[in-house]
Amino acid sequence: MEKEMKKGTTTVGVVCTDGVVIAADQLSSLGDFKFNKDAKKVHEITPKIVMTTAGSVGDNQALLRFLRAQMKIYDLEEKEPTVKAVATLISNILSEKYLYTYLPYQIFDLLGGYDSEPSLYSIDMVGGVSPEKEFSATGSGMTVAYGILDAEYKKEMTVEEGLNLAVKAIVAARKRISSVGGENITVYTVTKDGAKEIPSTRIKSIADKLNK
Repeated sequence: MEKEMKKGTTTVGVVCTDGVVIAADQLSSLGDFKFNKDAKKVHEITPKIVMTTAGSVGDNQALLRFLRAQMKIYDLEEKEPTVKAVATLISNILSEKYLYTYLPYQIFDLLGGYDSEPSLYSIDMVGGVSPEKEFSATGSGMTVAYGILDAEYKKEMTVEEGLNLAVKAIVAARKRISSVGGENITVYTVTKDGAKEIPSTRIKSIADKLNK
């Protein structure tokens, strides 16, 4: 019998002039069952790099444990990894597992951060890494999110503008896709000053206005 996994997600990344916006819904579903309405799908990897998780919860948790262990090695060596270096590390972890087991992690994640400039990467289950110059979305609601992102993204968008766009994309996905939802939306901004989670009250206020 096919194993059911906790899944159902929309994650969004937006590249802005002064940073990156990373956002995700908060619903974790098990088949048609809404398993958790407050699931955490955006995780800090370093003070200036965050990652979204979409797909199997267990596979993403295993990947995060391995990744954080590797980041401790960077800390011991007194190095601050670039976003590209972390993306390459994740790619190596995923591709090596697939090479030796033919059982890839069931994930489709986004990695965003700031080193010398804002950076965003999408990462597939077998380690394919794509640098994104404008925006990206993953998960079951990604097709709806892309409709909003394609229509409203602007090249000179600020983090403040990108924040509102990311929330709008996920709100649209929540309206159309049953496996996308949750109590609120998690949003992080990453600038030269580091990663910051936006207060849930502010995000809810933006989402409520969009729902009217």
